[in-house]
Amino acid sequence: MRGLALTLAALVASSPAMQGSELAGKITLDRKMVRKSLAPAVYDLRGMAVADRPAYSPGQGTFGRVAVWLEGGDSNFLGPVAATMNQKGRHFEPELLIVPTGSTISFPNLDPIFHNIFSLSRARKFDLGYYSEGKSRDVVFPKAGIVQVYCHIHPEMYGVVIVTSSKWTAHPNPDGNFSWPDIPAGKYRLMVWQRSAGLQEKRVTIPQSGSVQVEVRLPEESEDTAR
Repeated sequence: MRGLALTLAALVASSPAMQGSELAGKITLDRKMVRKSLAPAVYDLRGMAVADRPAYSPGQGTFGRVAVWLEGGDSNFLGPVAATMNQKGRHFEPELLIVPTGSTISFPNLDPIFHNIFSLSRARKFDLGYYSEGKSRDVVFPKAGIVQVYCHIHPEMYGVVIVTSSKWTAHPNPDGNFSWPDIPAGKYRLMVWQRSAGLQEKRVTIPQSGSVQVEVRLPEESEDTAR
């Protein structure tokens, strides 16, 4: 599987009191797997000069650009939420959102220029038209999938909305760890998204009790890729 190596080891305990098992994972960024993956250019139209956001720095922000979630089994779907993806400094903040199906995301413009936010993704196509600073547009995401978001005016703007029916979703911690407790026994798919690696998946079997440990290796993104 391209750009990703997954090592899976199940440690099964024998405690009958447990209602489910824990899935615990560790994401490691590998410099040897570095690949440059930029959002494709769209339209480069007129716009005022706006100061770029601060330079990207590795560490905590890196894992904020990675999403992990578990599909299959009894996912105990959570209801929709309201979330926000700002347009600031000709970038999306945050660049990656994970929301339940049916959720509404606001796209406020915080720049002193026009933006035109759109997506051509199959999971949710939309075009919000041109709007100026201080205004906002809302989009409902009724279908699960990966929605890549762009701006018609500024090709450097790129965001991702992950829409899922699972309650087991996370950004890894600053140290790359993530975990979910009390997962019912069954067969699942561990999903991982990173801009450089794209969407990856791994089949995982959760036992009646115990802990499943997962190690995930992803490319270490270059500064150009992460900005």
